[in-house]
Amino acid sequence: MEHFMARKRSRKTNNLRRQLPIILLVFGITLFFLGTASHIQIYINSVRLSQKEAPQEIPTGEDPRLIVIPSSGIKANVKQGGIVNREWILSDKDALYLPSSGKIGEGYNTIIYAHNRENLFKNLKKVKKDDLILILSNKDRTFTYKVYSIEDINPRDVDKLYSSEKDILTLFTCDGWFDRERLLVRAKLINVTIPSTKAPMSF
Repeated sequence: MEHFMARKRSRKTNNLRRQLPIILLVFGITLFFLGTASHIQIYINSVRLSQKEAPQEIPTGEDPRLIVIPSSGIKANVKQGGIVNREWILSDKDALYLPSSGKIGEGYNTIIYAHNRENLFKNLKKVKKDDLILILSNKDRTFTYKVYSIEDINPRDVDKLYSSEKDILTLFTCDGWFDRERLLVRAKLINVTIPSTKAPMSF
């Protein structure tokens, strides 16, 4: 009987020894796949997190640097102007845009003003409805506007310069006898073009 039990224990031991490598192999493979799956999930989570935290590109406006009105022969460089101590910044050689108004491409009202002089806005009074106004930006894009409103206003009615309309251009200059009025021209954006690198744009 003791001999039989010893042989039985020996068989169990041998079977266990034979199965042990298989058990270890299965255990190792399981750990490997669990670890790999864990790393994959960590990677996926990190990608999702980085996508959520990545800053979104916010569209920004562009500064006008040249204005051309073919119908009235106006062509002038545009620089930044503004109002300081309730006085308008003026220039004898450039048209100026009001930085507190919207920049072109932002979707708001861009205000450009200039003296009533030969090389600036003297011919603005020749502009008619449906005339086109071209604005070249500091990013070399051309914004085309169509005139829809022309009026003379009192110099005190500065509030009329501002508008809640979208994608418009407001031009104004001195007008009338002894510059007692202000000529106000409004135009609506109708097109935006990017010049070809092979054929630089010219006006």
